[in-house]
Order: sequence, then structure tokens, then C-alpha cells
Amino acid sequence: MWLMVAFVACSSLAIPKLAGQESLQNKSVAGETEQADPETATEDEIRKLISQLEAVRLADRDAAEKRLTELGAGILSHLPEINSRTGGELKIRLQRIRAALQTEKLDDFYEASRVSLTGQFPLSTVLKEIEQQTGNKITLSSQDNSLSSKMIQLNLKDVEFWQALDEIAAQAKLQVQPFAYNLDGLVLTTSTRTNSPPAFTRGPFRVETLSVSSTRAFSSSAPGQTEISVVAIWEPRLKPVYMQIPMGKIVAKTDTDQELASASPMANPEIPLNTGGCATQLDLPIALPSSEAQALVKLSGEFEVAVPSERHEYVFKNFANGARQSEKFGDVTVTLEGARRNGPVFEMRILVEFGNAVGALESYRSWILSNHTFLRGPNERILENVGFNLYANSSSGVGINYLFQINGDPDDFQLIYDSPAMMSRQNLAFELLDIPLP
Repeated sequence: MWLMVAFVACSSLAIPKLAGQESLQNKSVAGETEQADPETATEDEIRKLISQLEAVRLADRDAAEKRLTELGAGILSHLPEINSRTGGELKIRLQRIRAALQTEKLDDFYEASRVSLTGQFPLSTVLKEIEQQTGNKITLSSQDNSLSSKMIQLNLKDVEFWQALDEIAAQAKLQVQPFAYNLDGLVLTTSTRTNSPPAFTRGPFRVETLSVSSTRAFSSSAPGQTEISVVAIWEPRLKPVYMQIPMGKIVAKTDTDQELASASPMANPEIPLNTGGCATQLDLPIALPSSEAQALVKLSGEFEVAVPSERHEYVFKNFANGARQSEKFGDVTVTLEGARRNGPVFEMRILVEFGNAVGALESYRSWILSNHTFLRGPNERILENVGFNLYANSSSGVGINYLFQINGDPDDFQLIYDSPAMMSRQNLAFELLDIPLP
């Protein structure tokens, strides 16, 4: 079970498409299009529903609010901004709709991405379509680029990401190369596996057995131990910031019905995560099994991982007067506490606060300093910051002073702070089966 600790925005995200949007998932090999999802609406229909929020009849206002909420998080960008001219009841209804849709969007982020793709397509097209549907980048290793034109026959209807990838890999005789460096993406390479134990998959995570070794020290009275090396892999759209595994929860059972506990039951190590990678290795030591045992029929455990949600752009306008501005999305509140010119630069003091940071700001604060903060000017011109420094620091928030060189009127620019909208701690119980012993 997933444990969602906080209020819960690269998955299919279950965001309904607006009418008129289309991808390969709606086409068969013959080019036929499936029936449209009933939970869709055109932009014109959405505008009419928003106007209906101010209808004379209460029943009409209630119906419009209900329908807009049913349409899902895909309409968030179509909701009007709330300002000083927004009427009292309209403001309340828009706040309720936005809160419900934000929660839906954030909740969906931590579930497995879904894939729908029917027909016969080149492998390169299949991988691009899966990236479009899920936000998960997948590439072929350099030695396997020749496979990009291989035709893949699929009949995938709303299946989980890893199930879809298994089907594609089986047809193309490929496997995930977990430690290949590819920024924010998975790499597929020619399969070399022979009789590998089955992988465990739950939601966006997968656990696979890499190797098993047993040791016995003759110079020590210690009984020896068996170490199972596993790899935890996640959908590339996720960006975990820390992972821990309580060794006391590791339990194994052999084919001789022998139960084995962890060889280090008091340990609770933090697992290093490679920036930009999608996998990490975990070494699980257990007691040495009897010489009669030929396999572990089951190895179970649990790891804890903190995962930032989908990113959201917090936007601040007309900041030249230095007035305080604040925007809340999901569990994160971003406040522009002040803006002023200081010699050749403009200083922007941004306070980022998490309602529940689940410890991710204590040991792994550096991830928040990598959030993209920039100015967007006329003609979509991007102006990057020229430096920053911390001015506030707590277990639930960080204050950062950004510096920009602005030539001209500052109010011609918008300040953009790009950040996850929440932090969630997930507990993933896993179970690996049929692991041969050395």
C-alpha cells in the first residue's frame, strides 16, 4: 500500500483531453478513430460553464460547478484568475473547483502512468508516443539505434507503464539498462538476460534482482551471510530526492521452509540517488541459509522514498513596486516577499513553504535550489537569474534571494518560479520471488 503523508500536480495524469486533441492512442493500424471520451469539452463549452457559475438560478450555478469539476484537471489552465473584481460567490466556487482539480492532479501523479496504443508502428514511433502519453522519456542505446525501424504490433488499452514497456521489450528483445546515464530517461539495450527472477512492480516503481552472493568468514565466529543485490527503478517523470530502507523489515523464506531475517536488522541506511537517473542499487544482507536450500522462494521488504510532485509555474506580475505577492498550488505556497533594485541588479526575495515537507528539506535541501527561476519578458524572451543566496531556512521552507539584470521597465516581465507542488513520502512494500541461491 502507498502511504500518502501529505496533501496530494511526467504520467498520463488522467487529465482529460479537450475535444480536438488526438494522438496515436486513438488510432488503430487501419487509421480508425475510437469514440470520444464522454468526459471532454470544447473550450467554448468550458467558457459557457464558467459563465454559468454566475447564473441567476442556484441550480444552474451548482450544475456548472459540478460539471467543471467532473471534466478534470485538464481544464485548470482555462479557469479565470481570481482578483479584486471577482464576485464573492464566484470566487468561492472557483476556489472549490481549483482545489478539487489540483488534488486530483496531484493524486494521479503518484499512480502508474497508463498507456493505450493499438496497431503496428516502428519502435521509434512507439517510444515517442509513450513519452507523449506518460511523460516518460525512453531511448535506445547507441549500439541499438538500428532497431528504431523495427515494427512493433501492440494492442494496449489503458495498461500500466511497466506492463506496456515489458510487451515492447519482449517483441524487440530489449531490456532496461538501469545504470546507463541518460538525463531523465530510461535506456533500452539488447537483452542479455537468462532465467532472471521475475521483477516486482507496484505503481510507478519496479524492483529487480541483480545478483546473489554468500560469504563465510573463517577468521571470525560470525555465521556468514547472503547478500541480494536489487535495483529499484522508477518512471523517469518521477524525481525522488531520498530513499531509505529499514533492514529490520527484510524477511526471506527458502525452498526448505527456512525463514531468514536481515543480517543487519537495526540498520536504516539512506540509499544514494543519482541526479538525473532513474534507478539505484540496494544491497540486502540476510542470514546465511542452510546448505540444502537451493532458492529463496520469497524475499520481502519495504523502502521509503520522498518524491516531489509534478512541477507547477508560480507566476508573479507587476512586481516593480515591491509589494508582497503569494500563490498557493497544491501543498506549496510561493511568496514574493519583496522586489527592489540594488545597483545594477534587481533583487527578488522568494519564500517557498511546504505544508508537509516530510523531511526532504532537512537532509536533501539542494534539490529545491535547482528549481528553475527566471523572468519571462516581451515576445516570450527568457531572462535567467545571475545568482542567488539563502536568506531563510527551516524544516518546512526556504527563502532565496534571486538577482536579475533588468534593462527597461521591470513590469514588462513576469517572475516565474518552477517548483513541485508538494512532497510525498511513499512506503513501497515489495516481494521478490524465486531467487536461485549460489
